[in-house]
Amino acid sequence: MAIRKLEKSEWESYFSEWDKKYREGQLPKKEVQIEIVNPEIGDQVETHWQKLVGLAYDPKDDDFEVVAERHDHLIHKPTEVYVDEENGDLKVVEVVQWDGTKHIISLRPAS
Repeated sequence: MAIRKLEKSEWESYFSEWDKKYREGQLPKKEVQIEIVNPEIGDQVETHWQKLVGLAYDPKDDDFEVVAERHDHLIHKPTEVYVDEENGDLKVVEVVQWDGTKHIISLRPAS
């Protein structure tokens, strides 16, 4: 696995390209779990394993979006994005929000 930080200038194109491949079936279907880590509230799992619909970054609104089968998760004003990749596919995306809250987006093959 290779963890790397994406520069903000890469976010839109990186997730747009990944999402296109995912939706076109070039990548295996995934399930997603979203954990929120914040010093004030601790660690909380917001979304337990659900089918992933897509991932996107919108530079106009400065929002990162995770769309799952039964839940949309919006991260406002992200400041950092890290990806953990294996063989060209995503395993984990960590998005740090403006207030330091971390959103850990874990992906696994759909069952």
